[in-house]
Amino acid sequence: MRPNFIILIVVITLGLGSAYYLRNIEADESMRYAPVNTDLPEFKRQRLSDFSIRRLSDNKLLNMPDDSQGKVLLLNFWASWCAPCVAEFPLLIDIAERFSDDLIFLGLSSDMNVTAIDRFFKKISYVPQPNEWIAHDAMGSVTSGRFKVFMLPETMLIDQEGLLIRKYVGFDWSEDEMVADIENLLQK
Repeated sequence: MRPNFIILIVVITLGLGSAYYLRNIEADESMRYAPVNTDLPEFKRQRLSDFSIRRLSDNKLLNMPDDSQGKVLLLNFWASWCAPCVAEFPLLIDIAERFSDDLIFLGLSSDMNVTAIDRFFKKISYVPQPNEWIAHDAMGSVTSGRFKVFMLPETMLIDQEGLLIRKYVGFDWSEDEMVADIENLLQK
């Protein structure tokens, strides 16, 4: 009976100690400023990482962020098999069309093949406009390799100088909210 009592005391002590420790540790720097639906603090803003990808509509090689310089960039990571991606896509297109002179929408699809993207666009009767660039990230080299995006959808708002201003993870945002964010950037 006595050894069981000692084991019980040790387990309780370890449990209380762990709970105290976990409650009082400082969050990792990257977690404290997780850019989910929040503006990034000025000192946390980073220049968009350089990458190249081919646009589906004309096979043009896009060199980002250079090809979007001077315009707001809405960089969206999505796939046609992702239900939240499919739900938010029409809103993103509405926003892109609303700001067609000042914004570029770049949708990077993680679909297995271009046929799936084409099938999705036919289903929703979508034809990309000149400021709406769709690309297929077949190997995930940009999505997961360069940007470490592992959950879809994720959208990044990048200012005219190529600085990451805000991230929207998941479809947990409103059109009014994103429009206000874009209008704020365009007023600068």
